[in-house]
Amino acid sequence: MIIITGPRDTDESIGFLAEMAGLLGAVPAYNAVLQWATATALYCLAGWEKCPLAVADVTMAEAAGMAVHHLAA
Repeated sequence: MIIITGPRDTDESIGFLAEMAGLLGAVPAYNAVLQWATATALYCLAGWEKCPLAVADVTMAEAAGMAVHHLAA
């Protein structure tokens, strides 16, 4: 399973994250509370490094040895 993260500071950015999750067959990080244990990869949308929640997602994925992929803008 793939989890996707990115900026979540506006309704628009949350909507974009949800849209990209649907396109990629991924689960948005804000909706993945119990699914981190089965995740195999984390995708990061552009601007993730400016969002503390997304930074936490990347930190958790790296600590778990998960593949982290950065998507181009």
